[in-house]
Amino acid sequence: MPKPLKALIVEDNERDAAMLMRELSRGGYELYSERVDTPEALNTALDRQAWDIVFSDYSMPRFSAPAALALVRDRGFDVPFIIVSGTIGEETAVEAMRAGANDFMPKGALARLLPAIDRELREARARAERKKMREQLMISERMASVGMLSASVAHEINNPLAVIVANLEFALQRVELLGVEHAAVATSGDASGLREARQSLREAYEAAERVAHIVRDLKVFSRASNDEQEGAVDIERVLESALRMGSNEIRHRANVVRHYVKVPPIHGNEARLGQVFLNLIVNAAQAIPEGRAAENRIGLSIRMGQNDRVVVEVSDTGSGIPPQVLARIFDPFFTTKAASVGTGLGLAICQRIVIRYGGDIVVESEVGRGTTFRVSLRRARTALPSADAIPAEQRAKRKGRILVVDDEPMLCSAVERILSVEHEVTVVQSARRALEILKDDPRFDVILSDLMMPQMTGIELHAALAKIAPELAAKMIFMTGGAFSPSSSAFLESASNPTIDKPFRPAALRRVVQTLIT
Repeated sequence: MPKPLKALIVEDNERDAAMLMRELSRGGYELYSERVDTPEALNTALDRQAWDIVFSDYSMPRFSAPAALALVRDRGFDVPFIIVSGTIGEETAVEAMRAGANDFMPKGALARLLPAIDRELREARARAERKKMREQLMISERMASVGMLSASVAHEINNPLAVIVANLEFALQRVELLGVEHAAVATSGDASGLREARQSLREAYEAAERVAHIVRDLKVFSRASNDEQEGAVDIERVLESALRMGSNEIRHRANVVRHYVKVPPIHGNEARLGQVFLNLIVNAAQAIPEGRAAENRIGLSIRMGQNDRVVVEVSDTGSGIPPQVLARIFDPFFTTKAASVGTGLGLAICQRIVIRYGGDIVVESEVGRGTTFRVSLRRARTALPSADAIPAEQRAKRKGRILVVDDEPMLCSAVERILSVEHEVTVVQSARRALEILKDDPRFDVILSDLMMPQMTGIELHAALAKIAPELAAKMIFMTGGAFSPSSSAFLESASNPTIDKPFRPAALRRVVQTLIT
């Protein structure tokens, strides 16, 4: 079977070039070749397409093998470069090899040509494969670093955000109560001022809630939890999170049109699937030029498909993908984007993730009319974790003693302000100080502790209490802005203690505290 070979021949003598091509054809190669003999022609040929191998005469009127080799290597092409010449001696050939040529042979003695070609093509493929593996490893490490950074950022944002949300809701409740109590005696000016204060607090609270949603989405994509854990996933939740994360790419390019049908949960991992759909949504947006959002559309749909599969489609009215490109879009490192924009790994990784969860991904596209990616996913065998119904808020059954442990002073103040209406609250900003207090006075009903703190974490406090006073360890409630280490994730999964995520609403905080005060 003929072996295809794209050979670039740097040679000023047409007869010598023809002799070389005949030798290659006799060796079983299906040859596509081009002959050049100037730097300008070589540059043009390198721009036009990728070549498998370069053959070069050593000395030509306007060019030379060393100059051609330097040009090829300076352009970053790692292709075999073989000098075929009858005008140089062994010493010159050795110098050329030291400069980066792969082999040298006289024009009149080409017996070694075919074995040399096979060897150099094989080694070139091996080098290319190693380079791809290194690049993929670097990208994987970079993505892991970005994930860790995202989780860390989410954690740091959640601390001050918890203070903002808790204080805003507390202040809003107080203003509402003040308005009711003074409604009968308030002047029109007082009433107007109260309305304005109430409205400004509501707007600030709604804005803080929007930030909280962004941070929750960031945690979904950060792999803060066990990245490999699989189970039932709410695909609509994943798709909406991806949409919010990609909204900045979309807003100036297209309108989003949703068509969601109620479907059962699918099998997979929330963070991994979020990565898939964020990539597809961003690609859809980038296929549409900015500035005409009203004329373009990105469609998102969820429906049931054949064989009890859940089908998710991401479509766009963008430029479409040419057939020759469409055939290669899932190939690793293939991209039509600039090097600063894409690596060519996005869709390859998406395909790998989808296949890993027993699904498949296909694409349909028409130039000038847009593209549709269709992801088919396997239905989960288990149900989604049940969301506990939020009970109506009730007054505390009795006044409890609560120890609050958090290194954030303002958060301690906010929690104390919320809980001290009904309970006796002690706050400390160090787990070590909390341990000292509990050794002297263990009569606390609840220990409300941050999970991650400097010097001594909530996890370490729990371990210390489990040794000296297990009944106190059981009374701990963990506040967390995001467990972004494997150890903290594993601890939360194994511990039976209640947890509450930052930022929390005052009512939710009071409810979780109430569960331990009997």
